[in-house]
Amino acid sequence: MKTQKWMDAGSACAVLGVRRQTLYAYVSRGLLQACSDPGDPRRSLYLAADVTALAAKHKRPRARAEVAAGAIRWGDPVLDTAVSDVRDGVLFFGQTPATDLAQNACLENIAEHHWKVPCEAPETGGWPVTGATALERAMATLVKAAGDAPALTGRLRADIAREGAGLLQAITAASLGIRPQPRPAHEVLAEAWRTPEAATLIRQALVLISDHDLNPSTFAVRVCASTGASLPASLLAGLTTLSGPRHGGVGAAAAQAIRAGRTMQAARRFLDDHPDLEPYAFGFGHPHYPDGDCRAVHLLTALGQNTCAVQCVVRLGKALELAPNVDAALAALALHFRLPAEATFVIFAVGRTVGWVAHAIEQAESGAIIRPKARFVG
Repeated sequence: MKTQKWMDAGSACAVLGVRRQTLYAYVSRGLLQACSDPGDPRRSLYLAADVTALAAKHKRPRARAEVAAGAIRWGDPVLDTAVSDVRDGVLFFGQTPATDLAQNACLENIAEHHWKVPCEAPETGGWPVTGATALERAMATLVKAAGDAPALTGRLRADIAREGAGLLQAITAASLGIRPQPRPAHEVLAEAWRTPEAATLIRQALVLISDHDLNPSTFAVRVCASTGASLPASLLAGLTTLSGPRHGGVGAAAAQAIRAGRTMQAARRFLDDHPDLEPYAFGFGHPHYPDGDCRAVHLLTALGQNTCAVQCVVRLGKALELAPNVDAALAALALHFRLPAEATFVIFAVGRTVGWVAHAIEQAESGAIIRPKARFVG
């Protein structure tokens, strides 16, 4: 490798006129080629030709097809929504900062906020809870529910919301392997995990994770709902997408990284041992939050700066020169309270269910089908 063909992060940011977090996002989107610095494996170098080409590309007007292609990956808005938005590094639910709502609201309150109708669950029957993992049980529940569920097309918002409230209880229970309970989700989770002292933090985490712009799982829900599929079928599309290691599975990788960060030396050793693992894959950095994920700040502050897990997160952040995102915060919460290994995924899945229902309602009411066109390159 000829080092003159590569440039460091500072030089690349200067050429592109962006922050480091945006630079890392370009790499994750496949727009820039990066490699480890031979002189310091903890640092990355960026292919100079890619950097200059991308800078030139940003200076010229983009064709319609190019804009559409760029919108697929951390790009321009492609759908209307009134559920959530990230503005100036702050997550809003409607017109209210999500962190403000997290102070006192529970997930069921946020469901009413997102759905704009009361959150009243019907009495549930014998939902299946078989399966070795939380994911398997939750998927089995949705598959069973989808068997005789009505299509979304033409239904009233209140009817869909009522069905959604029942599915929220069912998914929560199935994730834990218990029967559905007509109680707030954070209470059910804290009791099942025998950590009543964690209930407040679990409540806040569920609220903060309930929706987040047009993320992959939410987009999957909207695509499915746009066909008129049933609500449980649409939620199943979201759940299967969430199961990926680059989405809902990030929390497990974040827990591994945080455990390795008990000292700065150990943190750097972890990074040296995983040179090809992008920070976003274990909970650090986020293109929407160049100055730090407000959800992570809220949860880590609530946990307390003196807790071991939070200190480990801080060390990793310093070693990476990146702020933690909500996945690292969820992992820190789970480690601090010694929750089960599946806890980060369960909190993510249960909380995000509320946002999925909201987006399914919006998509059904729009009457539009999501059907982009591919660019043939064969």
